[in-house]
Amino acid sequence: MNLFRKLIRQRQIALLLLFSIVPVIGFGTFSYYTSLRLIEAEVKRTSEVAIAQMKEQVDQLLRQIEEVTGQFSLQAGMLQFVKIQEAPALGTLQAVNDIRRDLANFSSSIHAVDSVYLYHRKQKLVLTSNVLFDLDSFPDTSWLPILRQAAVERKTKLWITPRAMSSDAGKNPEALTYILPLPYFYEEPDAALVVNVKTGVIADMIRSFPFDSRGGLLVLSPTGQTIVQAGQLRLEKPDTIGTMLTTGTSPEDSRPVKLDTEVGAMYVTTERSAAYGFLYAMLIPADAASHNAQLLKIWIIAATAALSLLSLFVAYFNVRRFQSGLRHIFLTLRGKGETGGDDDREPFDADYAEGFARIENGIAALIKEMGDVRSQWSSQLPVLRDHFLMSALLGNKAGMDPWLRQQPAETELFPNPVFCVLVAEMDATGETSRFRSEEDTRLFLFAVANISQELMRNKFATETVISRQHVAVILNMPILETDRETVRAAESIRYAVSSYLKQTVTIAVGRPISDFRELSVSYQDAVHALQENWPKAGNEVVRGGQELETPVSVPYPAECESALLAAIREGDRVQAERELNDFFDGLSSSRLPVALIKTYAMQLLVSVIRLLQEYDPDLMQTFPGRSLYAEFAQLNASLAMSDWFSETVIAPGIDFLNGLKRLRMETIMERTKKLIEERYAQDLSLQLAADQLGISPSYLSELIKQHWGETFIAYVTRYRIDKAKSLLLKTELTIADIAVEIGYGNATHLIRVFKKSEGMTPGEYRQRSRS
Repeated sequence: MNLFRKLIRQRQIALLLLFSIVPVIGFGTFSYYTSLRLIEAEVKRTSEVAIAQMKEQVDQLLRQIEEVTGQFSLQAGMLQFVKIQEAPALGTLQAVNDIRRDLANFSSSIHAVDSVYLYHRKQKLVLTSNVLFDLDSFPDTSWLPILRQAAVERKTKLWITPRAMSSDAGKNPEALTYILPLPYFYEEPDAALVVNVKTGVIADMIRSFPFDSRGGLLVLSPTGQTIVQAGQLRLEKPDTIGTMLTTGTSPEDSRPVKLDTEVGAMYVTTERSAAYGFLYAMLIPADAASHNAQLLKIWIIAATAALSLLSLFVAYFNVRRFQSGLRHIFLTLRGKGETGGDDDREPFDADYAEGFARIENGIAALIKEMGDVRSQWSSQLPVLRDHFLMSALLGNKAGMDPWLRQQPAETELFPNPVFCVLVAEMDATGETSRFRSEEDTRLFLFAVANISQELMRNKFATETVISRQHVAVILNMPILETDRETVRAAESIRYAVSSYLKQTVTIAVGRPISDFRELSVSYQDAVHALQENWPKAGNEVVRGGQELETPVSVPYPAECESALLAAIREGDRVQAERELNDFFDGLSSSRLPVALIKTYAMQLLVSVIRLLQEYDPDLMQTFPGRSLYAEFAQLNASLAMSDWFSETVIAPGIDFLNGLKRLRMETIMERTKKLIEERYAQDLSLQLAADQLGISPSYLSELIKQHWGETFIAYVTRYRIDKAKSLLLKTELTIADIAVEIGYGNATHLIRVFKKSEGMTPGEYRQRSRS
């Protein structure tokens, strides 16, 4: 009977152990899938951050190439090159050598540029930095059909992405090709600039991948062709992935797409460039990202198997001995030794001891693994925090949401409701400075971040984020402090940096905000203040705007340009100065970015130069030894541009046109005088003289009044009277013959005009002069 009760009791304990497997499996499964979702969300977020950084660099590189190509096309030598027709032959011109050197300088000034071609359509020639080629002998012409199609569609510029370049060596490297048809406003292009960009430069922009995995990055054209394949992961057929990604849509949830590729399962995160249409796809091996989650899965299975074995063990072995061993394992899990004496423990034989020892060792290994996982998570927290703060500063709410939903309680960053961002930037340095620009910028910003946290931590909750050019200091305040408090904090940081690092720094203060999700507003205020302040000496604290300014769409001030050109053409210096001031004052008061103001000013410069080239295509005498476009490119402030226009372009241009006008008027007056002297004896009128000179009668009459002080008829009449006087004194011709000789039809007409001019008749004049 006792034996029967003992067996029943053992079966009850075994059933309890079996039922305990259910919550273990449920909790383990929940933990596994939760950790897997967290890992996938982190893969997508970190991938998006890396893609965003690379996309910004690529877009900036392509914009720089477009701007430099546009400025290069506006040089005087290029304008002359475009105007050349079928003759003279380009190979005979000295200007071609100058352009060839300019092409060499262009291709070497930007490290990403592989080569630059200058194509002349009418002469069917291609000029490179080395040689002038006939189009038929030039190896790389795959861009030509696309240029012709662009001309039909009247495109002003285009990108070919990608393009296989051809060469005599048989190699066909991939390139991104930018084509700029010339001139800008064309019925049919006369020339074109072709700039080839190395795709390898784009591949070098990414250095690492999330979780330090052997990932890969694909940059795809808008049509799905592979432009660049970067990283350690290499696909044999990347265009297949490109076709899948370009035909599908990116999911809106927080997890990346999971695709089966030729090298295994991959997490794929995509983002498209709004400026150029490129699709960036980051591929992370699924096993590398979810390795820790798979370990958790294995331990869940192991724990379930262990509990099952325990239930079997209890069902068939002594309960008290099992309880003693289980108690020992429990104390092991607590990290404590046995606290009781020998009476508290019941000895068990060697078979039980060996089994419990194995269980103890397994549980100890599990605890160690869990500690390693927690340690690894703790080591990654600073990196995750930096990504989170950078996303907040840039307004990337998709990058902020995973942290805000799942951040651990021990990593709370900001306990207070008000935020303000300070942005510190290293001032320009000299050769003898302690920190040198470019080389030591990162080290300097790291020191500024540490100084800021040490100074502010006793007053505000403070976090810092270091970028390539500046450090952002996020102040978290309990109440809305006055602007004076935030400026005072910036001043204390500036003074400490100058004292300890012996290097000046400029700090911009953004506006305080009360919502962490709007942190980018304060950050953008501070960055904009730094950009507006950059021409100054530095070593100061500047404040960002107090109100969010709405961008204003301002069209190009064409009316001011027309009025300015008219004033220059008329030689009116005062009116030209007034119109120039109205042009720049209107742009500055409209809150336009400096880059857009500079673009409008460049358009005005082109219009003024074209006006002056109507009178002198060369302009070398007007602007000797100067390159106006190169000088203008160095200007970065509206006031500096206005002063430069007034002193360097407008004043010399008006002097040049006034000189031409004076020369032209003197030439006209000389030709008019010669015409009167040659044809005074014939039927001569103002209309006839104006027709001979190719000008209007009214303009000729105005010039004669300005230069001779009398009308055309009065001058001709006086000239004829002088001729009549000479004939009366030197010849014996009759009055009638003299009248015919000087252009009057009869003696009566001559007598009437002569008497009106001299107060006597011609006969009386002859008689009085001889007596």
